[in-house]
Amino acid sequence: MKKLICILLLASVSGCASIHNLFGSKSTIPKLPKIHQAFEPLILWNDDVGSADDSVFVPAVDGGAIFAASRGGKLYRFESLKGRRIWKIETGHKLSAGVGAGEGLVVVCSEDGEVLAYDESGKAAWHFHVIGELLSVPEIADGVVVVRVGDGRIFGLDEKTGKQLWVYQHANPALSIRSYAGVVVSQGMVYAGFAGGKLVSVDIQTGAVNWESTVARAHGTTELERIADVTSLPIVDELQVCAIAYQGRLACFDIAKGELIWSTDVSSYAGMIVNKRNFFVSNDQGDVLSLDSTSGASIWKQSELEGRGITAPYVQDSYVVVGDVQGYVHFMRRSDGDLVARIDTDGSPIRFQPVRLNSDMFLVQTQKGHLYAMAVP
Repeated sequence: MKKLICILLLASVSGCASIHNLFGSKSTIPKLPKIHQAFEPLILWNDDVGSADDSVFVPAVDGGAIFAASRGGKLYRFESLKGRRIWKIETGHKLSAGVGAGEGLVVVCSEDGEVLAYDESGKAAWHFHVIGELLSVPEIADGVVVVRVGDGRIFGLDEKTGKQLWVYQHANPALSIRSYAGVVVSQGMVYAGFAGGKLVSVDIQTGAVNWESTVARAHGTTELERIADVTSLPIVDELQVCAIAYQGRLACFDIAKGELIWSTDVSSYAGMIVNKRNFFVSNDQGDVLSLDSTSGASIWKQSELEGRGITAPYVQDSYVVVGDVQGYVHFMRRSDGDLVARIDTDGSPIRFQPVRLNSDMFLVQTQKGHLYAMAVP
């Protein structure tokens, strides 16, 4: 089974398979676990922004505005609290990734290699062309738009003009998992995980490498067994940056020098989130784990969602929240991991973790293209 999953995930020169393939057909998905519904999650508003098809789109929140996009090329702006649609534009491109928003700019990427930037009124600002697949959300910070390409390159573009400032190149191994993970920007540095289990820190202004560290090393005798790729976003705080690898481990490094602080054996392709003193991780079996953020020690494990293709976790108040391949949103108690509530959406996969809207609300975007604002009552 593990090898079969790997085969479905692999991206090579002869072809590639999207992450959602590992979820299988709906007939193979385990039944929903029985739970005592402690409360009814609230859908405060929803809208149809268009199908994602085989791409992964993530809504962006910037101040009081929400931006969302679809594969068909539409880009939307909503008012955050009530979901009132402010504008909709046609980009004229088939989109492959987005949305990035910040510092007065909204950025999406197209399947033909165009990075498309708009101002907050929806007016085109600039575009930049790259050769290669654009699969991940752009990041905007410190006057720079950071864009990641599927072949291992990261571009730094001038926020005002779209002019290339720098490019970082990381060599991918011949066999790797098709990843939609982008980058994280913090304190003037760009952090990105790569195939082969590497994590890098790059200066956002110059593209100079600050350090490169190893999250996980390849093990096993076959090429499939030796895959150890970082396929999700790193987690960064003031002192450490942490990343997790598929068929590898979770490792935390000193933020200044990249020296290993601690590590623990956990495998994940979906990713994790940190909240106070806890990491919450969706492992590659579909378990949700709570780990101590200073040592990796296990606190609890929730296994009732195995095989349901869950997203990385999100933390809302006293609950850990994940979406799944059938469009359900599941709520677990943060203290012990017990499943206490769930709510259905449109029946299509949720492929990216919920996005924080404010202290009370979060967003979920489905593969069919429905955007939901949710809350815990």
